[in-house]
Amino acid sequence: MMKRAYVGVLSAVVVLTSACATSGGSVEELSSAQCVSAQGQRFLTYCASPQAAEQARRNQVLERARLAGESIDALIPLPTDGAPVWGVASAPVTVQVFADLRCASCARGHEMLKQMMAERQGVRVLYRHWPPGEDRELRGAQAGLLAAESQGKFWEFLGEVYAAPQDLSARRLEAIALRLGLDVERWREDRDGEYRAQVIARDRAIGERVGVEGTPTYFVNGRRVVGLVSAEEWMAVVDQESAASEALLKAGVAAESVSWRRTLENYQPVDWEAVAEVEQEAAEDEFEVAWIPVGESPVAGAAAEDARVTVVVFSDFQCGFCNQARGTWDALVEHYGERGLRLVYKHYPLPMHPRAAHAAAASVVVEDGGDFWAMHDLLFESREDLSDERLEAMARQAGYRGEDLYARMRSDEVTARIQADVNAGYAAGVRGTPTFFINGIKLVGAWSLEELAPLIEDQLELAGVLSELAEARGEELYRALVEVNQEPAER
Repeated sequence: MMKRAYVGVLSAVVVLTSACATSGGSVEELSSAQCVSAQGQRFLTYCASPQAAEQARRNQVLERARLAGESIDALIPLPTDGAPVWGVASAPVTVQVFADLRCASCARGHEMLKQMMAERQGVRVLYRHWPPGEDRELRGAQAGLLAAESQGKFWEFLGEVYAAPQDLSARRLEAIALRLGLDVERWREDRDGEYRAQVIARDRAIGERVGVEGTPTYFVNGRRVVGLVSAEEWMAVVDQESAASEALLKAGVAAESVSWRRTLENYQPVDWEAVAEVEQEAAEDEFEVAWIPVGESPVAGAAAEDARVTVVVFSDFQCGFCNQARGTWDALVEHYGERGLRLVYKHYPLPMHPRAAHAAAASVVVEDGGDFWAMHDLLFESREDLSDERLEAMARQAGYRGEDLYARMRSDEVTARIQADVNAGYAAGVRGTPTFFINGIKLVGAWSLEELAPLIEDQLELAGVLSELAEARGEELYRALVEVNQEPAER
């Protein structure tokens, strides 16, 4: 643990003791020159604001990763990758807007953004899709907009759509493409591709994690602005962020680092543990079922070909409820593993937990070169301290011998694997952790072994019947069990 210092100044002599408050112990006298040394300044900074000191340390780690060409988007609450950009990529003020193409308030907000971009310097806008529904015309408009992006006309196409958001007909969209001078044949091909679904799923997963509930929702360097506000209120927020960003630029922070630093300072996460408590209460009256692909996720218990009950758990290494539930999923494997239960672990790091994504990334790296489940246990046991130093030590303890832990943690490959879990969770209605899916049946919260035992026994019996009737095994049996559980008459 870092030592704290109590500093007193008398006749240009600084006294540093072993704690920030006077608590006895040995005393060392330092000169004025030593006071302004790097060590002395670290003591002063930590005593003045431990939180600020930790933020500065985190900034240094992220900056080193950025300069090394590594991906840092997975480690900040509002990633910027993949979103269309309006403005200069290195602008110190970033506005992320979650919007809907049918939303009249979003259309008016778009006009406000146009005014902002015309009148303010050093600002960029990123667009995220947040549709409240999935009707055919809306899907077509989203696809048309993304197809226009591939030809460099995203924002022009969006402006045309917002000119009459009530009309999203295919004929009007094609007319917009013609008017903007797009290669219409290519536009049609791109519109009909599979890319749209991937982009929508990604944007919805990001929005869900940061608590977007309606449109428009804006984040100005992490500061949440919900709904259509007045131009005066909007410009005030932007100007405040511009002033704060200018101070960082004058202090020598690189322009491309200003926005994410301000986002880390400003962002106020949703209390997802409170949300999980509410959902657990509601779950008593609900019965939701979803098939969750196992994919590359770590598995304990029965092998795939022998599995009769598949328990998928979405979890966060900093979540107290997950730590409670960890004993339950360990007990499930111990009691039912030989009878055909397999446990599948999915990552769902919540934005309210600042080190959860780091821990998830470290566990994925260890999974490839060590013992995931040993790392899993160590991470939960040390969830109050998931610093880089502790992650390094735990990875070694779990058998990882590579020298590239941090680089791999921030790699696009590891980020994509975690994001795939988050996307799968979002699609299945996961909003908090832990969330279980037992042969597809969704249960939210820290359930005990005793509470789950009747359902497990019931599913083992059902699996026995289905495996005989359908002669299904492995993944085929898992899919069949989920399909039966989705039928109300069968449950």
